[in-house]
Amino acid sequence: MEHYDVIVIGAGHAGLESANICEKYGLKTALISKNYSDLGKLSCNPSIGGVGKTHIASEVDILGGVICKIGDKSAIHYRVLNLSKGPAVWGVRAQIDRDLYAKNVQKYIKSSKIELIEDEAINILQTNKKIIGVECLYAGKIRSKVVILTTGTFLNGKIYFGNEVKEAGRIGNSSSKKLARFINKNFKTMRLKTGTPPRIYTQSIDYDILDPQPSENYGIFLSYFTKQNTNKNINCYITKTNNKTHKIIRDNLDKSAMYSGIIKSQGVRYCPSIEDKVTKFGDRNGHNIFLEPEGLNSDLVYPNGISNSLDKKIQLKFLRSIKGLEKCEVDQFGYAVEYDSVDPRELKNNFETKKIENFFLAGQINGTTGYEEAAGQGIYAGIHAVIKMKKVKFDNKVFERDNSYIGVLVDDLTKLGVTEPYRMFTSRAENRLKLRTDNSYERFAININRKIFNKTDYNLIYKNIDNEKKIISKLESLKYSPNDLMKKKIKVKKDGKIRNGFEVLKFLDPTTNNFKKFFNITINQKLLTKIYFDSKYEVFYERERKSYDQLNKNKKMNLTNIDFNKIPSLSREILEKLNKYKPVNLHDAGKISGITPSALFQIIKHKRNKGTKVA
Repeated sequence: MEHYDVIVIGAGHAGLESANICEKYGLKTALISKNYSDLGKLSCNPSIGGVGKTHIASEVDILGGVICKIGDKSAIHYRVLNLSKGPAVWGVRAQIDRDLYAKNVQKYIKSSKIELIEDEAINILQTNKKIIGVECLYAGKIRSKVVILTTGTFLNGKIYFGNEVKEAGRIGNSSSKKLARFINKNFKTMRLKTGTPPRIYTQSIDYDILDPQPSENYGIFLSYFTKQNTNKNINCYITKTNNKTHKIIRDNLDKSAMYSGIIKSQGVRYCPSIEDKVTKFGDRNGHNIFLEPEGLNSDLVYPNGISNSLDKKIQLKFLRSIKGLEKCEVDQFGYAVEYDSVDPRELKNNFETKKIENFFLAGQINGTTGYEEAAGQGIYAGIHAVIKMKKVKFDNKVFERDNSYIGVLVDDLTKLGVTEPYRMFTSRAENRLKLRTDNSYERFAININRKIFNKTDYNLIYKNIDNEKKIISKLESLKYSPNDLMKKKIKVKKDGKIRNGFEVLKFLDPTTNNFKKFFNITINQKLLTKIYFDSKYEVFYERERKSYDQLNKNKKMNLTNIDFNKIPSLSREILEKLNKYKPVNLHDAGKISGITPSALFQIIKHKRNKGTKVA
């Protein structure tokens, strides 16, 4: 019987990152997947990144993960979201060539020491509530010290096209029923739902009447280590639904699995189906649809924004009511997926289950949604498996919620649980000005290990860290009086305060030429942008800390006599949850999944305005 240190079940983003980091740290690792061809398969949208999501992915990247590196190797279109705002909410989003991504993942696995087992895991083996291995359909029993389960949407998975139901984890892949029996017997579970839009043949789309969305080239990539993208970059296109589209959908809601009552599980609030959009936001003229090519050599397009579970005939009808899609032909219709997930409060904060020792869960099985959230959990579970098996030196403070988005995610899941699939937003973090994609390397530097990087990448990180320290030190040694700055045409208060170069930096236009001219220091644009915003945000860091302290001081604030509907700044989602759960105090409100720090501050402000004493 084969023996392993770690067996990872499932080869999606969570499974890949778990197996990768365990192998890099020297554990004998096996990865179980039903089919070799499933490695690197992007189940839903052909993109990686976005606001909140890039933030997690960048942390995975610096921890030794592969989602960003392989993403950049497979990218065919880039955009930087929120570029007009500060870098705390910038989000790189890359369109990915599906075939290229799968090939790059498969190539990576082949080049590693990870042993791929093409089989189906049907049972988890344990003795006295401690892992001893996995039972597979064909290979039988396989021994291991640790098991990491990353089954995505496959546990008791069902897919729905209107009233048509099939047992599957995604189209073309069977659901995991035998493994689901073990999970449901041993853990508290729930049913969750996600969905996907149809895939349209690109030659059937009239691009001439649509608005192109060119790829942006700012030299900003998903991975810290990427120097350039050598793939051809192509356009995406934008269209939108209209009143005719909405009428077709409204008239046929009884043919939607979600609205006919067939599905009763909770879907992704932040990625609503087109049925939800039309029903809840029906007063809008239209909803944007981003036509995203599935690859350089693919004849398919992913219409982002119209996931649905309508009858196939109705899908085609509403699609052909949309500008540019009047003659469209469909390769695969959209569908909903319903699956079992485990209540994440069944987990310790290292993602090991409370009931079975050395059994870790990661990814959508923990009630999340999204590639990046899955990757973050995968590397987190893998690292903690390594810590447990090899007793490696690892500073876990990096995973506290004020230090990382992975920390925010872990804390939210294990303490609050979920009532719907969890997606990361920057608003979930109390310390988001410091949790930026451009400083992940700095926050995680204490744990950067030679074992998990090649020599080039390792040297790059420490060369840049060393260079930054030298530049900051030189800036802090430079002193400027208000008169000095006035002479240089920089307006400051005539307060007699002597400012150092780092404090002065925020007053400059941050170009490398200006920086060289003013301070006589040579710097690259990437580092300049990073330290410029460190300088600019310095005063706000202290405000964030004080705000966080204020939440703690007011956690016993009585909320039983407050009408939340009279707080105009609260979103519809927040109001729904507050009115449903009726928290007794601010601490209880903060324990409700989805209630953001910003919402809690708005409640405090409202109470203060009403004359209530606030700490």
